[in-house]
Parts: sequence; C-alpha cells; structure tokens
Amino acid sequence: MKPARIVFPGFWFGKSSIKKAEDLARRGVGGFCLYGATAQKAQDFVKHMQDVSPYGRLLFCADISDNLCEVLTDAPVLPSNSKILTYEYPQDVAYRKGYLTARMALAAGINWVLAPVVDLGYNTSAFSDEPFKVTQMAGDFSAGLSNGGALNCIKYFPGVSGVLKTLAQMEDAEFVPYKHMFRRADAIMPSDMIFPNIDNDNQAMLSDKMIQGLLKKRLNYKGCVVSFPLFKGHLKYEGPSAVKMLHSKVENIFAPHDAEQVIDAVEREMDKGFLMDEIIHAISNHEMFLSKVSAGPEPLSIKDAFNLAEKDFQKK
Repeated sequence: MKPARIVFPGFWFGKSSIKKAEDLARRGVGGFCLYGATAQKAQDFVKHMQDVSPYGRLLFCADISDNLCEVLTDAPVLPSNSKILTYEYPQDVAYRKGYLTARMALAAGINWVLAPVVDLGYNTSAFSDEPFKVTQMAGDFSAGLSNGGALNCIKYFPGVSGVLKTLAQMEDAEFVPYKHMFRRADAIMPSDMIFPNIDNDNQAMLSDKMIQGLLKKRLNYKGCVVSFPLFKGHLKYEGPSAVKMLHSKVENIFAPHDAEQVIDAVEREMDKGFLMDEIIHAISNHEMFLSKVSAGPEPLSIKDAFNLAEKDFQKK
C-alpha cells in the first residue's frame, strides 16, 4: 500500500519538470491536477504518466471554476454558469454544458472535473444567488458530467457567500445545494476561507469542526472529501497541513507546492501507526472512481469532442 496514492501533484505545462512528474508517478501518486495545457499536450502527458506509473491507471483532474478552457487552453468556451439562467431552457443548457465538458476533458485524458461551484452568487462561476436555482443548475451540470464519463467535485464547502452569516442562516441558504446533491457528488471540496461562526481558528479545509463535525455528522455526508488545491491555500507548512486534513477525513490531497514533502509527511505519520484506516479507505474509493470512469463512454478524438461542443452551442 503506497500512501503516495492519495496525493495528486499539480503539473503546470511550460513550468513544471517532466522528470519530477515521472519520479512522482513512479513513487505511486494517484494522479495529477493539470494546469495550462493544450488538449494534445495534456493527452500526451496523461499517456506518459500512465506508462510510468506502477498502477497503469491514474486519475487526472481539471481544476476549474467555470469553463474547461481554464485548464485546456484551446478548448471551446461554453456559456458561463452565471449566464445559463438567461437561456429559454436553462436546465438543458446546464446539462449539455456538463456533458460537453466531460467529453472534451476525456478526449484529452482528463477524467475528474473539479466542478461545479455551488456558492451563491459569489462570482461569475456561480449559477445564481438563489439556493434552489443553484441546486437545479448544478445538479443538471453534474448529471451531464456523469453521463459524459467524468467524475465531479462539488465546491467550495460550506459556501463562500456564507462567510459572515450565522450557522442558522447558512442552513437556509448555502447548505441547500449540498444537502440536495450529496447523492450525486463524487467528492466535496472545502473552502480555503475561515468561517468564524463555525471555526474561528482554521481554514475550512483544515477544520475538523467543519469537515467531521458539520459536513460528516450534522449534514450526514458519507462520501469523499478532497483538499482545496494546496498551492492556492496560503499554507506555511504543507506536510503537517496535509496530515491534519487526513486526520479530519479528507481523502485526497490536491496540487501541493511540494508533493514530495507531503508524501514524506504522510509516510512518517503512518510509520507512527496513524492514518492506516484512512489511507485504506481512500485507496478503496480511488479504485471505485477508476471503475466508474472505465465504465463510461469511449473517449472521442480531441477534434471530434471540440467540434461537438462548438456545434452544440451554435444552435442555442
């Protein structure tokens, strides 16, 4: 059992070292989060890492807020989440956006789309400022992703728009999309912000009160929790922070500045006799995710997937 498997290093095309990525793949990481690739370069990278890895099958993530072109720079731009409700049939548009996002991602070898954002009206990646509209649009988008063959990730728990609200106020607003989408969520990603009325001492992604106390116990979420991308999280010490997340029942660590440091910290914690059950559970979930994406539709060529997306929204 390789604890490295719960770590997903970031790879920034044009910046990151391919040799370091190869070393991490050989060490047994579970996959990579990709940033700033053309679809063809992403596809080539995915194939190479799977050839190098001792597992042969990995999960590759697109860390997006709204559109796949944030990661695959040549991907067609689909309607922004904030514009979907302006269409005559918004549910159809949300579903098609999710489906086409998955088809384009899979064509490039990406099988885990870290979306949708279900925050309420916080920025352009929000579907709406109304909880039930967010629930409906995000649910249809996630259904499209699933039918298109990609995993999803609902984010950013507990809802960035609730940072200054009481817990009771969040129950009637920010928590609504989560509670309605738990069964559809492959994973949930906590925010990197501090929510004073829940835990004034820790960012949500580092908070046992937030993840175990609120998400797992109070809201009764039984599924996978993944980390906010560590390189975005303003963490001083990534290794101890990753260990703290794992003790709080986060299962996968995404995009640290220094993946080797994180893996070393997790291995040291296991050598002390901790985290064995957590790592076993996370690896079991990892296998389930691989089976799910393997059972999905065959990937299209990059050209066919991009053409499908372009033609679909020319009609709308």
